[in-house]
Amino acid sequence: MTTQNSPAAGRETTRNDMSQPDYDVAIIGGGMAGLAAAWRMRGRRCVVLEAGDRPGGRVHSLLSESTPLNLGAHMVGGPGSIVGELVAQTSLPTRKLPERLFGLQYAGRRHLGGSPSLLPLTMRLSPMERLAFMRLGLTLRLGAWRSTRAGGPDGNGLAHRESLFAFEGDRTLREAIGPMPERMEEILRGLTERNGADPTEMSAGHAFRSFANVWAKTAPGSNLVGGTAALPEALARGLGDAFRPGHKVTLVRRVADDRVEVAFETAAGPDSITARACILAAPAFVAKAIAPDLAARTRDALANIRYGAFLSVGVRLDRAARIPWRDTYAVATPDLGFSVLFNHDRMRPDEGEDSDHAVMLFAGAARASRWIAAGEAATLDRWIADLETHFPETRGHVRDATFMAWSAGAPFAFPGRALLQADLEMDDPPFALAGDYLEFPNMDAAAGAGYRAAERVEGWLAG
Repeated sequence: MTTQNSPAAGRETTRNDMSQPDYDVAIIGGGMAGLAAAWRMRGRRCVVLEAGDRPGGRVHSLLSESTPLNLGAHMVGGPGSIVGELVAQTSLPTRKLPERLFGLQYAGRRHLGGSPSLLPLTMRLSPMERLAFMRLGLTLRLGAWRSTRAGGPDGNGLAHRESLFAFEGDRTLREAIGPMPERMEEILRGLTERNGADPTEMSAGHAFRSFANVWAKTAPGSNLVGGTAALPEALARGLGDAFRPGHKVTLVRRVADDRVEVAFETAAGPDSITARACILAAPAFVAKAIAPDLAARTRDALANIRYGAFLSVGVRLDRAARIPWRDTYAVATPDLGFSVLFNHDRMRPDEGEDSDHAVMLFAGAARASRWIAAGEAATLDRWIADLETHFPETRGHVRDATFMAWSAGAPFAFPGRALLQADLEMDDPPFALAGDYLEFPNMDAAAGAGYRAAERVEGWLAG
């Protein structure tokens, strides 16, 4: 690591020459967007100010003994994706996901094999429910197929992202699906709440994009061996002293045409730095709160970004447990306390019979908000009871469970969301925005937004 990335080196320059800012760029937020931006600009005098005590934001995992328990984002892209390239550059090992991406546990019956298209025929349903489920499946599958063909011709520009948000972006998913029997409504909510919103809130296009991989014949990504947190931890190590946890930014002000002042709080007290440019890689509502000098149109757009809740419980099962979902990655459980069970055994350093098993239980949107309000103890009691009751192979084999609540788990698109994009991406030096709210939210979207912000700032600095 060169001294140009060292905070101490930046401060020494300032003390000797007060006309020079401490840094070329200050990056606010150490999630995937901020880390990717810093990685892209690591040849510059760069600093990443992170309020928390770790890198990664909603990319989070931990070890229970030697078993990785994932609590946030969990699928990384392969070669050709930005995250896939970052994984390769940091030499992190990966494993392919299980062969089947989707299964269902509903009304006391398991559907872990076969195509999702066959579920309306294999489930115990009334004739009306069966017809509604077939119509639902066809609508989602057609919408998902159409979503893969949406977007503008530039591929990585503003027009492309506006087109993606505009795809089926003038109506909600509820309006696109139409009325359904009560049990089909329950299944729909359970399948779509991983987007952080109810079908009456999210745009139809946003929901359709989330189903693009359900019918895929090959896995769209991989798991990181050791847990997904291995990636942000590796990036932070590579950035050295440029990554500064425990620095909660309270205010970012433009103090000159080519300079900002960043005020923050640490355990040692308040402090501040100056920089030639600033990348705001925090959630939209945080960026708006701390940066009053952003263009008024951009601040208004940030205020309109909507987030939904996520709730995750990482569970370690002892090695004696028989795992019915061994070849399935995600099992939807719409009538239980949690809505999805994710199989994360591929994250274990040792996949042998002597290793404990890892799963993540998940809820989103209104279900997550209800359980967050109920509290950790009530959530763990109910979710572990549901796991052991409906997957009896796990009864008596739960070693431990870790609760993680995300009140702002993910941004979601809503009717009219496309109209905000130009104001979010307008040129407003010395500020640039980065975050997964600028695209369909996932790890690659966050990293891509970080790269674009870094490239924009590089242009300003060069000019």
